[in-house]
Amino acid sequence: MNKEKKQMLTWVFVIPLTGIILSTAYYIELNVSSFLTTDYIILLLLAILVGLFPIKTENSILFLINGISLPVLVIFGLVPEILVSSIALVILMIRSNLRIDQHYRYAVNLLMFYFLSVFSAVFYYFTVSITNSIFDRPFIFLALVIYFTAHFTLNQIGVYLINRYCYDQKNNCVFEENSVFFLFINLLISPLSFLLIYLYEIAGTIGILIGAFPFLTLTIGINVYYKVKMHNKYLKQMNRFSQKLNAKKSRENVLNMFIHALIEIFPTDALSYFTIDGQDRVLREKVIVKKKSVKTNQEEFHLAEQSILKQAIVNDRILYHSQAKDWKAYCENDLSYNAESALVMPVKVLDNIQGVILMTHNTRSIYDEMLVSLIEVFHKYFIIAMDNAMYYDQLEQSAEKDYLTALPNLKGLSKQLQLLKQKDCLDSLSLIVLDLDFFKNINDTHGHQSGNEILKELGKRLRANLPEDIYIARFGGEEFIVLLPNFSQETALKIAEEIRQLIADTPFSVSESMQTNTKQEVTVTASLGVATSTHQGADIEELIHLADRAMYIGSKQQGRNRVTVAQKGS
Repeated sequence: MNKEKKQMLTWVFVIPLTGIILSTAYYIELNVSSFLTTDYIILLLLAILVGLFPIKTENSILFLINGISLPVLVIFGLVPEILVSSIALVILMIRSNLRIDQHYRYAVNLLMFYFLSVFSAVFYYFTVSITNSIFDRPFIFLALVIYFTAHFTLNQIGVYLINRYCYDQKNNCVFEENSVFFLFINLLISPLSFLLIYLYEIAGTIGILIGAFPFLTLTIGINVYYKVKMHNKYLKQMNRFSQKLNAKKSRENVLNMFIHALIEIFPTDALSYFTIDGQDRVLREKVIVKKKSVKTNQEEFHLAEQSILKQAIVNDRILYHSQAKDWKAYCENDLSYNAESALVMPVKVLDNIQGVILMTHNTRSIYDEMLVSLIEVFHKYFIIAMDNAMYYDQLEQSAEKDYLTALPNLKGLSKQLQLLKQKDCLDSLSLIVLDLDFFKNINDTHGHQSGNEILKELGKRLRANLPEDIYIARFGGEEFIVLLPNFSQETALKIAEEIRQLIADTPFSVSESMQTNTKQEVTVTASLGVATSTHQGADIEELIHLADRAMYIGSKQQGRNRVTVAQKGS
């Protein structure tokens, strides 16, 4: 049986059961009186107001109807109480903007409230009956307390069963974090409910009106209190994650931390991250549903003109929608899961939009103005952290690169070696140290500017003529290092000889020699030393020392313009 048929069967089951429950309620209540009165209508209107102003938490909606249902039960009986609770519940669900395909939720929740009303009333009537005196106030007070206790406990059990067996929420429990808050509300509401009953007994309709005022005031106050409480909770979590964002040094780590924070702090059923290739094409990089990563084919697709992703990119601001009908029709490619509310934000680095994040939730209107304003603040922290990471990356790159030749320096070379070691693919390591011969004479003869031109040209020659898997760095002055991962000593010697010939056989051009004030060709030679290690844990400092020693003792002192291999024990 498919899901739609099961949902329709819910109504088939609930409709006749409603008649049975109302009939049963009529026979088990102790007093049956005419309830279509002004007093009843006032209490009904009060219940409707309660339904219009529920307390929305992150995972549920708190409904204060038991504060009204008890006076109705005591004054008019169980059947009028069921009708009041049912009407207020329907108002609440309409106010919650349930989707049409979620119609079965009306039936499920109405059924739960029927049982809640009946069983809570049973506890109340049973307590009253055993006192054998309905006017004995201390025992009436006990019955009222038992009613509230039963109503609260049965409500928690009912919500648990519905979530677990109707909505497939396997991880919920009977008493959750919101249960403590709901119990606290009940402790505040119950005295006002008792007061409403007492005022009705002594003042009638006027008593109900007087008792309704503090009840509504407390209801509004609890709403405000909870919103402030959640606002402060969000701010604390945002502050904690903002500190973590600022501590991250790479853009990827900042992005991953921000996505994790969005899911942890704000209500999110699913989140997708897209990178941008122009304004019309995006690539889906990440999909997280119910806090679990989902594999994606990273497919690239075009954005529709009315897509909220496209609108967020074009307008460069956060956009949000409360219902799927307002946005989902234009986002068929953007989503791979069901969603109702949506919020989309651009990912910028140094004012350039590089991606977009889409947050969604299956509940309508989950992203209200308060929540969006907090997300906007957090988003600004994120953009600052991304910019800082970009600046840090640029600083790192400049610290690892020689300003003159644009080749890596020794720090950059060490980083490359560390990356190779991390890949665990380094069986041997060869290294060449080369030093230009008589370079001081070149500077003295042609000028330091000409010397710099030769060094820049040498860097370009080496990079252009050596394979990509060979790393070249400027060691300092006129000295260069060539790193050859997984190259044997024999191959390294051959490459060193090719480098020597590359330098010696082709003169270098200087634009303005200090000696002639004209463009001039300068012949330069180099002395080279080679060292090789066959150990996986090769120490680059030791190899540099060996190759440098071989270059000075074996090449420089033996006439220059030659290659020397460092021998074991030399």
